[in-house]
Parts: sequence; structure tokens; C-alpha cells
Amino acid sequence: MRNVTPILFACALATATVTPLQAQTVPDLTVAKDLLLPCQEADNDPRDGFIAELECVSFIRGFMAAVDLSDLGKKICLPDANRDDQVRRAFAQWVHGSFRKRGNMPVGDAILEALNDKFPCG
Repeated sequence: MRNVTPILFACALATATVTPLQAQTVPDLTVAKDLLLPCQEADNDPRDGFIAELECVSFIRGFMAAVDLSDLGKKICLPDANRDDQVRRAFAQWVHGSFRKRGNMPVGDAILEALNDKFPCG
């Protein structure tokens, strides 16, 4: 009986169909207009706006955490009160200020420029 298990396993392995791995596609570059939609939905959707706001704010928070580790964040002085909402609105307003030009910017560049513009230190 002990010899049957390895034989069954070997037969199952020999008859298994092996398929080649599919190549993973690299996602397209995320641009400012991609983040703009959830940032706007936070104000426009009274029922599910909090989910969109969470997506927008979480993305910006994560980006800012990375920026804080570099010298880039030293030029930005974020507000103390109602920070998440102010940052979200500042980003949306900044992108809308020149949508044709700014909508297709890489989202990281857009966030950094928006926050430099809206919350400069000094």
C-alpha cells in the first residue's frame, strides 16, 4: 500500500498539463486625471463619496510619506487643520486650473507641483 501512493503521484504528475506562464502586463503610467476622478467624487457622491475620498486621500498620503523621506518635502508646509480635505481639494483645483496641460502629467509630478503651489513654506 505504501508503494501505491508514490506511483499514483508520479502518474498524476506525468499526465498533468503544463501551460506556459502568461507574461504580466505592465500597468500604464497613472496620470493626474486618473486620481482626479476619486478626488472629485468625494464631493459629488453623497452616498459613496467617502470611499472615493479614502482612495484619493490614501494615495496622496502614501505619496507624501515617500516625499517626506526625501528633500522634496521640505518646501511643502501642509496645513494642520483638516489636512486631508484641504490637500484633496488643492490637488483637484490645481489639476482643473489647466486641465489640458496637467491632466496627463504623471500623478506624482502633479501632486508635488500642486502641493508646492498651494502650500509653500515661508
